[in-house]
Amino acid sequence: MPAVLPESVAAGSTSNAAGATGFRILIVDSDLNICTTVSRTLTGLGYGLDVAYDSEEARGLARRNRYAVGLFGESLTDGDGVTLFRELCPEQKGMLGVLVASVPNLPTVARAIGAGMSRVAPVPIDFHDLVQFLTAVPANSESTKCQSSMSMNSQKGAFSEDSIAELTPGDISQRLTLSELIEVIRSVEYPFAGKDRLEFFDRDTLERVVHLVRRWCRNRMHRPAW
Repeated sequence: MPAVLPESVAAGSTSNAAGATGFRILIVDSDLNICTTVSRTLTGLGYGLDVAYDSEEARGLARRNRYAVGLFGESLTDGDGVTLFRELCPEQKGMLGVLVASVPNLPTVARAIGAGMSRVAPVPIDFHDLVQFLTAVPANSESTKCQSSMSMNSQKGAFSEDSIAELTPGDISQRLTLSELIEVIRSVEYPFAGKDRLEFFDRDTLERVVHLVRRWCRNRMHRPAW
């Protein structure tokens, strides 16, 4: 364990009960600077949160509290954020996961989304983007999951595998709207667990996923993965 954290972000610390937002946030990161910056910023904005420095602390907090959002460091002193998110999901049903990653490359994003996480936040964290994401989270995150699932079912099948395979990088980055990127992902049986939470993804993450889906479609149709 590290030296004592600043009081405002001591491991296992509690801030503002449920906060002015009506829901709590779990922050798990082994980086002292990230814990301090995120905790102080979000607490100052009225969010209630708990901080854990490692997986063991996070498990203890998850047994005692309900969280609508979890921010997980990519690398922890006793594990990794994606694995921990998977582990906590059965207890924290409906929790939206954000992976904080120093290098959010395509494999990192694919692994996070495959685990059902909502987005990947690069370091340094863009708090404007993070707060926009948090603002869209209702006090009852279970209702968010239900509504998103209904949306997913209604949009499934909007794009064929053939049309997705023919998408160009320019189509993905410039022509497709946010809603169309979501439709592409939901139109095929690409195997990952985050389809019910796509409305919470930022555009960069959605584009990365669409590139993965496009490659998957081309492989299924035996086309070059250019």
